[in-house]
Amino acid sequence: MTTVLIVSKTKMANGVCVGGINEQSGELIRLHNERGGNLTADAPYEIGDRWEMSVETAWNVREVPHIEDKQAIPIRKIENVGISGIIDYVRNHNLGNRLYTGSLNGTFDGCLQSRIYVTRDCVPGFSTQFWIPDEALNHVVSFEKDYYIYQGLKIKYVGFLPAVARIPAGAIVRLSLANWFDGKGTWSEECCYLQISGWYLPQSDM
Repeated sequence: MTTVLIVSKTKMANGVCVGGINEQSGELIRLHNERGGNLTADAPYEIGDRWEMSVETAWNVREVPHIEDKQAIPIRKIENVGISGIIDYVRNHNLGNRLYTGSLNGTFDGCLQSRIYVTRDCVPGFSTQFWIPDEALNHVVSFEKDYYIYQGLKIKYVGFLPAVARIPAGAIVRLSLANWFDGKGTWSEECCYLQISGWYLPQSDM
């Protein structure tokens, strides 16, 4: 059995994407159902939950960088530790290169290269990462979608929680890379777009 801390819940065209941390190993994971399929909107997981579950690498795990896919069978919900519990875990455990502090360019093995996507020329070894930014991110709405601006880059927010006007420097932000996409065949190369899936602010900063 594994204890998983749920850290994100984001929108997908065909369900929801739930991210977690394997508390025993510190591994960042993406939960699928017991058959390796996408989770449906009624999946029981909420941000801050700690679950006891059976977890194994999904039979249909995608190619790099999307290495986090896990088949999961929930056993029981232990508790909900809230945003403060996630902050405590991330700040007090060694997550290695899955936690980066500084400029956005340093995230994802340096493969963004001042862009909001990665290409086949530089593929990072993972698709989810915590980031502690060196500058604040400011919220904007464009075509009824939520984005955050960092040094002129417009990063899409895909989480369920309401957007906040400003994510301060020094906060913990969860980043993810979307699936490989080629503009439905209209682009010359595939890319994975950067997304913000969540942030973790003490209650006094929200």
